[in-house]
Amino acid sequence: MRSLHDELEARHDIPVERACTLPGSWYVDPEHHALEMDAVFRRSWVGVGCADDVATNGSHLGTFAGPVPVLVVRGDDGVLRAFLNVCRHRGAPIAEGAGCGRALQCPYHGWVYRLDGSLARAGGVGAPEGFETRDFGLRPVAVTTFGRSVLVNLETAAAPLDTGRLGAAIAPFGIDTYDLALRDRYECAFNWKVLLENYSENYHTPFVHSQLPAAGYEYPMETEGPVVFAWDRPLAPRDPSEFALRDARPGEPGWPNVGAHAAPESFNNGCYVTLWPNTMLSVFAGFAATFRLTPTSPTTTVVEREYFWHPSVSDDRRKADYDATRLVVEQDLAMCEALQRTYSGGCSADGVLSTAHERGVAHLHQLLVMALERDGSALR
Repeated sequence: MRSLHDELEARHDIPVERACTLPGSWYVDPEHHALEMDAVFRRSWVGVGCADDVATNGSHLGTFAGPVPVLVVRGDDGVLRAFLNVCRHRGAPIAEGAGCGRALQCPYHGWVYRLDGSLARAGGVGAPEGFETRDFGLRPVAVTTFGRSVLVNLETAAAPLDTGRLGAAIAPFGIDTYDLALRDRYECAFNWKVLLENYSENYHTPFVHSQLPAAGYEYPMETEGPVVFAWDRPLAPRDPSEFALRDARPGEPGWPNVGAHAAPESFNNGCYVTLWPNTMLSVFAGFAATFRLTPTSPTTTVVEREYFWHPSVSDDRRKADYDATRLVVEQDLAMCEALQRTYSGGCSADGVLSTAHERGVAHLHQLLVMALERDGSALR
């Protein structure tokens, strides 16, 4: 068995033509999982919740960036801020889930924080030597939004999130005008990377999702920075949006037409975004759905899903979209749990990646390798 240093060296900056699957132990081993939580989830722009939960002034969301508790707040001034969800007294979480209020009170001993994170009151604290409320505000973390998701970076000096032209390619769909309508939450028995990889390739679709139309479509994919971007490319386009999906690529002049018309069929003519390390977005004309992954152990992950529709979409079409999408999700989750049983059984595939269909998976593996290489503790 190769050391982690040798594994990373062998996988550094290799093309998909020479890429191979990750060791099975990377999906099971507690020590390796701890390394990933430090190298990836403490040092990346991590999806932590739905941006709609902190859209109004005074709203807040207590959630997690991997294992780290975080608190996202929309202040009275309209500014979105994020903090470690850790009271500066004894470390209790300030809030759990979504809520709204003029201030934030720790449920353990009642310390009160303003919406900008500053400590307003520490009743009953007495007179600790040198204690000043101004020195005990919540610790800030960086925060931003993308595609109706809110993301944080625990490195306060982190560079702003840059999704480039691939992230900008969802703009023609206008998803900020869609309504949040439904949510799903799944507690799944697989490592977080299993679903991330599954979402970032279409190789499995004819076999796992036989109900979806495959004939007459291609599945182009591009990768850049933290983004894997794919789309349905109709070979026999029927309207301006389908011509754009066939003839243009993200960033090209014809691309803005991709969101002009909804396909007659649900789960068709979509674009699919993987944002490293745990946020995914499927977007269609009039409909979008998010994925967010929160690792809870080396072999378990909480999967959260939000569904959005444009106000003009009928109830019948919403039901059709939801039913089609949820079936695909449940098929994927079942396959991912089956795959995890391979890794949990101590096996590795020792396989290769498809140069035709798995460039997105190869890109994600490179991002993981780079994150582990940057984290010095991973190589000790």
